[in-house]
This record gives sequence, structure tokens and C-alpha cells, in this order.
Amino acid sequence: MTNGCVMRCELDADLAEVGTARRFIRANLADVSDEVNADAQLVASELVTNAVEHGTGGPVVMALRREPASLALTVESVGPAPEVGAVDEWEVAPVEQITGRGLGIVRSIADRVDVSRRNGRLVITACLAF
Repeated sequence: MTNGCVMRCELDADLAEVGTARRFIRANLADVSDEVNADAQLVASELVTNAVEHGTGGPVVMALRREPASLALTVESVGPAPEVGAVDEWEVAPVEQITGRGLGIVRSIADRVDVSRRNGRLVITACLAF
């Protein structure tokens, strides 16, 4: 993937698409370290899962922007945007809890996370430096 280039893919609002998201990241970041690639795949998995489980249908759009020493992964979905708490409140749920880990995992991996709402859509961007 060329620096500064934005790659996009549109996914159905279906948990089966989480694998598609991971493959998209793996293929487009083949030239970065295995650790960065794995972190980006995990972030993509968690954000797409969150979009599917908490969204209200419609496509999930994922975009990947690569810079010389960082990447930004954005997931945009139709959903109950007001229900997403402030990023600094995202925590990984206790191990005995079945759900509630995703956004906390994203926060712990990413160097920066931004949340915005536009036209009834929730947009979450996770930035990773390498």
C-alpha cells in the first residue's frame, strides 16, 4: 500500500464480515511488521464487530490510510451513536463478562482514537504509530 493512499471496503452488517475485514487489513499492510499488522487486524475486528452488533443495519464502511510511520483505520456505520461513551471511558470488561471488551481493546492498542457522528452515522478512527 502506498503512503498517503486510502483504501476502502464496504461490508455487510454481518458478523461473517469480520473475517473479510481482517483479510483486507492483512493484504493492505503486508509490508509492515507482523506485530503492527496483527494489531491493525485486531482493531479492525473489534470495530467491525461493534458496528455490526450495535448498529442498526446498513453497510459498514472501513477505510485504511497509511502514512510513512503510522496508519489510521476508520470504521463507519449506521448506529446509535449517542450510546458510545467517551474514548477515555472505554475499558476492557472483566474476563467473566461475555461481551464489552472490544472498544477497550481498541483503546489499549491504538495511539489515538477519535469518535465522530455525521448524518446518522458513527465514525471511529483508530491511529497506530509504528
